[in-house]
Amino acid sequence: MRHPSELIAAMDYAALAPASLTEPRAVRALPGARSYLNLAYATVIGWRPLRLDLHIPLGGPGPHPVVVYAHGGSFLGGIPAIGPWHSLPQRGIAVTSVAYRLAGEARFPDPIEDIRAAIRWVRASADRFSLDPNRVAGWGSSAGGYLITMAALTGDDPLGREVGEHLGVSSSVSAVVDHYGVADLARLCDDAHQNTAAQRRDIAEVVQQFLGFDPRSTSRADPLALAQRGGPPFLIMHGDDDHRVGLAQSQRLHHGLSAAGISATLMIVPGADHASPEFSSPELVDHAVTFLSDSWRTVDSPRQ
Repeated sequence: MRHPSELIAAMDYAALAPASLTEPRAVRALPGARSYLNLAYATVIGWRPLRLDLHIPLGGPGPHPVVVYAHGGSFLGGIPAIGPWHSLPQRGIAVTSVAYRLAGEARFPDPIEDIRAAIRWVRASADRFSLDPNRVAGWGSSAGGYLITMAALTGDDPLGREVGEHLGVSSSVSAVVDHYGVADLARLCDDAHQNTAAQRRDIAEVVQQFLGFDPRSTSRADPLALAQRGGPPFLIMHGDDDHRVGLAQSQRLHHGLSAAGISATLMIVPGADHASPEFSSPELVDHAVTFLSDSWRTVDSPRQ
């Protein structure tokens, strides 16, 4: 059976509906930000249009550096509104929080291709929204940490069927912040911290639902198999009491990235469990912002 995208041509929704219903309108949803909600960043035949929320700093004319954020939710849930990024626009950083296809509607590597499409959309939309196409970073939590990591290490080389309308635009990022991300799907159950046998079985089923294959049978889904190509600097944050995604996941990622010659820093958060509120604390957000700022200092930016 052919892929849905091979059955009909891409649809131009803007030409089919009134502009008053399709053109984005700015709202005030966060302090210090001008927000555009539910912007379509890719049209994928056979699925709903893929959407994101864009939050642009009110201070200064730009162009603003951008964080592309992928939410957590075990590949099965989550919405763009959640995450530790809500204060970033007040700090002069625009945020693109992405809704990607979940494991009940698509499997590996499609959600990674969604993230890559969102990165391309940011660059293609830079002039329109006063964004800096040269200072685009990735940030992800849990399942989103895995997707951002895979997208960052893939760079401009697709893992699957590319989506979106900006295929000639780069999908690379200049830095990655990874919050307690999944990093080794083959050993996710083994690394689970103080989980029952039933909980470990649930984790195994989540992995199977997302991948559609046994991760032990191939390295296709292994970030460290991609790390041999190089990649941007990483800041990895993980709690040492994480019961969902064991700390060993990030320790293994940190070691593998470093061994591949990729700059990687692992920050262990004492006593923090999976998605604990500590990760949204001003102290940890400050640490991430400093890391991003340091990474962006080496990147040429357009003149203000």
